[in-house]
Amino acid sequence: MYTVAMPMIRIARAFFNGLLDALFPIHPAELEVLGMGEAGAFKALPRAARAPIPEACSVFSYKDARVKRLIWSIKYKRSKAGSAIAGYALYRMARSFVAAMPEGMRVMIVPMPISRARRRERGFNQCELILDEMEKLDADKRLVFARDLLLRIRHTSRQTMKDRKGRLKSIREMFAVNGKSARSEEWSDRPLEYFVVLIDDVVTTGSTMRDAVGALRRAGFKNAYGLSVAH
Repeated sequence: MYTVAMPMIRIARAFFNGLLDALFPIHPAELEVLGMGEAGAFKALPRAARAPIPEACSVFSYKDARVKRLIWSIKYKRSKAGSAIAGYALYRMARSFVAAMPEGMRVMIVPMPISRARRRERGFNQCELILDEMEKLDADKRLVFARDLLLRIRHTSRQTMKDRKGRLKSIREMFAVNGKSARSEEWSDRPLEYFVVLIDDVVTTGSTMRDAVGALRRAGFKNAYGLSVAH
């Protein structure tokens, strides 16, 4: 039932999004940022200030209207152009990490996971879309991509609808490392050989990112850090 229904749900969602675009013109800031292209946006958009937690850093400032619309286009409209811009920005950052690594250590990219309920609701994980764009850019295979390394084991209501206190209370023991990951044979016996970069679209208070990074570190990935498109 689920496998048959899901394609129809996605078709209906795509139709609905197209109808909304027709009825309500795309926001000027969204048109502007998507028209910049990957390199143009990376150069023009304002950089984020220091992240709210030491375990992570961000590329762009979410206070900028164009950055907000960029994230919106990816998260709720599955924008190909938006995902490419975000992927390019995170790829540039990840490659700078590669250059700083000691010999024998590799950089592994992991997408922030979403719950099964959120995936059914939305139909996709926006962080996986961004990761796909990063992988396209990695022609010389300097990065390792592990889509299923981290699992979200508990569903919570939307964090954007809560104040800071509510966010901090709800983000506890939400993540776990997947022992059956497709790449588990590569890292299970030598997690210290990887510098793990957990990517996300937005970091707000940092609560979700801190919990996710903590799960990775407890599993042996001591060199795990977060990287988001915006803060």
